[in-house]
Amino acid sequence: MNAGLIFFIITLLSSLVCLTIAITKAVKLVKIPHNNIVWKSEIRNQIIFVSLFAILFMGMSISLYYWHNINAIPLDMFQGILGGLLFPLSFGAGLICFIIHYYRKKIPEKLDKWLYRIMIIGIVCTLVFLFVWSNGYADYISYPLPNGFWFNVGLTYPGPYEGQHIAFYAFFILGGAVLVYFLCDHRYYQEYGKHGILESLFLVAFPAGIIGARAGYCIGNWEKDFAGKDWWAVFDLRTGGLTIIAGALVGIIVGVLWFLWRKKQYNIWLAVDIIVPSILIAQAVGRWGNFFNVEVHGFPVNEEYFSWLPKIIFNNLHYSSAHYMGGSLTPLVGQVYVPLFLIESMTNMIGYFVLAFVFGKLFRNYTELGDLAFGYLIWYGLTRVAMEPLRDTSFNMGNDGYWSWFWSIIFVVVGVLLICLNHIIRYAIRVKNNTQKYSVNYKKSSLIWLTSILLISVSMIVIGSVFMSTSPVTQTLAFTKYTDGLIILFMGIALVLSISIPITYLIGESKHDKLCQEKEI
Repeated sequence: MNAGLIFFIITLLSSLVCLTIAITKAVKLVKIPHNNIVWKSEIRNQIIFVSLFAILFMGMSISLYYWHNINAIPLDMFQGILGGLLFPLSFGAGLICFIIHYYRKKIPEKLDKWLYRIMIIGIVCTLVFLFVWSNGYADYISYPLPNGFWFNVGLTYPGPYEGQHIAFYAFFILGGAVLVYFLCDHRYYQEYGKHGILESLFLVAFPAGIIGARAGYCIGNWEKDFAGKDWWAVFDLRTGGLTIIAGALVGIIVGVLWFLWRKKQYNIWLAVDIIVPSILIAQAVGRWGNFFNVEVHGFPVNEEYFSWLPKIIFNNLHYSSAHYMGGSLTPLVGQVYVPLFLIESMTNMIGYFVLAFVFGKLFRNYTELGDLAFGYLIWYGLTRVAMEPLRDTSFNMGNDGYWSWFWSIIFVVVGVLLICLNHIIRYAIRVKNNTQKYSVNYKKSSLIWLTSILLISVSMIVIGSVFMSTSPVTQTLAFTKYTDGLIILFMGIALVLSISIPITYLIGESKHDKLCQEKEI
């Protein structure tokens, strides 16, 4: 047996043992009574086991070069060794700090602050050094990367297949859902001091979302993929085909209904504001399944535009599951496919932090309960409005490619409309109950501002209508005069709807001033 392989197995197993011990100790530390903890000793033990995990993982990384007889250039070997040390160190430290910080009830305040800081730094450094580590091996492995495990042949690559298999795409979808569950569970723990409130909701809403995603794909692509086939083909998930927009919509609806039925003692509006925006994180993680499947990408562009990406991503961008030559995947020479999976993944992560922290905390005084959930429809809708025309036409849904794009626009408009209705209805209830506080005084400047927004929105509606009426509908989805006009038209309508919120308060302020004047008379 190859000496490098033996060393690889030994270091891999030993590193996993050290990580398991560190996690076990952290979990036990969560349950130990406060008076029985010697924090210096416990933290020292965690540092020892996490450090051993990192050192052994680095040894495993070195053994990979010898096992496969890789004659790596010095820079690649340096990245493999450095990343092989700092990636597991960041991951282990971040994970242990997460467990202790979020699940231990009584922690010295100074220590708790450091645990939080190390956790955040650990998460960021884990992602950075993961790609540094992968750069050390990226040029010495075959592409495209494996996208699943088939029980009859082992690891396999994108393309036609037969037999039972486990796709990496499924792991990313499930992993994103589990990550979101723990995130929401922690948010509920902060609110109610109890874990496990959302367990039944997760077990109902997640499968419902998968069913909705499959149903949406089958409806949108019926003529293209299912017409003329046996009816049970719609249940054959092995061939792929999920629509995230439909999955999110069905999952949200079923989740809300289940919550109203089984969790009546908890505020449904707080629930949707916590859970719905976090779906963006699940979608960001799930999109990496498209990376391994080399699918749902954009058009080919010169490779120099994306040469700055980590090598393992860049090298895989040369392949597409939609373009076969001679029955196999053939790489593009000098070009790559635009990585829409990466762009959407990053956009979704940014969207979550904008909704959860900017509007959820920084601007919370200016939002109503439910706004964050409706904001998800706007953010994700806008993301897909921008992404859909950039897709390779092989991955567009429907015969003309407009299916997902059209529903994305509906998401935006409905999201804006729901936020407006949410504010107006709550405002009306406060006025009816005599609890409305007139904290904002709308003067002439407010009228000028609202008039300007109205003029802009009307102009957008007119321009969009002219563009659509003077340009023919294209057969496939792309940024054309017609589609640009449709976007401008709907954005104009959304702007008109959005100003209904300040107009409502303006009318209320005017009525309030009038009543005060009548009382004085």
